[in-house]
Amino acid sequence: MDNPPKKDFVASEILVVADPHFTNAASPSSTKPGCHTRLGQILLRKTLLRMRHLGVKPDLIVLLGDLVDDAEKTGAQEDLQTMAGEAIKSGIQVLAVPGNHDGDPVRFAQLLGCAPGIHTVGDYVFLVFHDEPLGGNRYRRPFDQLDLPARAAAAHPGKPIIALQHNPLHPTIRTSKYPYHLTNRAEVMAGYRDAGVCLSLSGHYHAGQAAHAVDGVTYATAPALGEAPFRFLHVRLEGRNVQVQEHALRHDVPGLIDNHTHTELSYCGTTASIADGIRISQAMGVETICFTEHSFQLYFEREVAWSFAWQTDPALRQAVWSTPGCGRMAAYRRLAAGFRSAHVRAGLEVELCADGSLLLAPQDADGWDLLVGAIHEIPGLQKGTTTQAEAEALFLREVERLLAHPIDVLAHPFRIFVRKGLHPPVHLYPRLADLLADRNVAAEINFHTYQSEPEFFRHCLARGVKISLASDAHDLAEYGEFAPHLRVLEAAGASLADLRHILLRPGSAGGWMEVDPRSQVLAPSRKDHEKGV
Repeated sequence: MDNPPKKDFVASEILVVADPHFTNAASPSSTKPGCHTRLGQILLRKTLLRMRHLGVKPDLIVLLGDLVDDAEKTGAQEDLQTMAGEAIKSGIQVLAVPGNHDGDPVRFAQLLGCAPGIHTVGDYVFLVFHDEPLGGNRYRRPFDQLDLPARAAAAHPGKPIIALQHNPLHPTIRTSKYPYHLTNRAEVMAGYRDAGVCLSLSGHYHAGQAAHAVDGVTYATAPALGEAPFRFLHVRLEGRNVQVQEHALRHDVPGLIDNHTHTELSYCGTTASIADGIRISQAMGVETICFTEHSFQLYFEREVAWSFAWQTDPALRQAVWSTPGCGRMAAYRRLAAGFRSAHVRAGLEVELCADGSLLLAPQDADGWDLLVGAIHEIPGLQKGTTTQAEAEALFLREVERLLAHPIDVLAHPFRIFVRKGLHPPVHLYPRLADLLADRNVAAEINFHTYQSEPEFFRHCLARGVKISLASDAHDLAEYGEFAPHLRVLEAAGASLADLRHILLRPGSAGGWMEVDPRSQVLAPSRKDHEKGV
């Protein structure tokens, strides 16, 4: 139908997720390869993180059904609450349609706060449909809902209309046994056409179907989030102009290595966990992960650790280093040893004391795959009082002192400037790259509360400095998230096909490390060292 045009529509960014089939309290139904139902909650959180890394703040989250794997199983309703809560706690408006695995549609709508019918979001009208089962996996649009598009168009003249349902409408899925199309979909599509619906979004068909136009209506089927490579849609609406982009959370890039991530022993961690971090990272296509816990958080109790008084008070350091276990350092060694493998490594994130020494007890200096040097605080550098020039001088002094120690990586190189309300010193990029090249220390790309600059890494690559990827994960959603890192590398002129030659690999300088089963501490592997692995 003809609607009066409306000018100056405010663009709307929409995150579209379908079919995570989450199971946690309930047991999974599917054993299909590539199906990761246990990750559903984390995958949803990761879609929001990916959108943030893309520079997009969604105005709306659309959930297209099958949030859980089997509503009839014990624990499934708890899982549905978990998924609903994960979406709602984002603070972003949520619209959701139930899938055939979600159980009672009334309860589903109550949990998500989204009843069937007409919903307005900004300049746009959304139609939420609960299609009815007929048995045998056959569904139809309820007769009293067929005229909903026409009613919405009459009530909101000129506003673009978007229809949401679980079952795909177009194109026809040409398999011999696919009963999931609506039995009255021809009538449904005619109603969309006549009402001027601009976009129809569906889920259910796990392969997804690319956006395409039929009779002026754009149809798209979102792929299943719960199956590798864990895809979702980003829809941008600007009036009737529709852009649909598909993203995959799993990286299709070989040789990815996470050299800096955290564990359940981190004070600054939220949901970090070695076991879950390994599982999630591997699902995201990461080949090797190296856990590098903060040494200052392992040595000191929380209050002392965050005071950074240990930088200037050697008595604090000596007191903890002389106690059995060195705070929680021995516990970390035992925890890490339990997970060691060819693709799981262990190291430390270490930093300087005020006298230039490394915060690392003599007995803890050996047996690590990687030492990541970091500058979180510099004595004398005060936010709001230290000038840019003074901060730069202090920073260079600290870097040179840090590089005098046997570290492998310089973590989040210029982050301290951002944390102190100063400007990243662009003119120091080539100088720092020279220092790293001279000491054979890798430069870290890090996006945990930080934005790594391609220009700095362009200087590093030109000087042959190895690049170290860091999720710096403190939350489960951060494990294996390297989309912004890869964009930085490409912007710096690197070819992703050459990553194995560009990235730092733990042990590449001194050999891999392995667990000594007698002591359950980390010990060097002589055979690997001799092979030069």
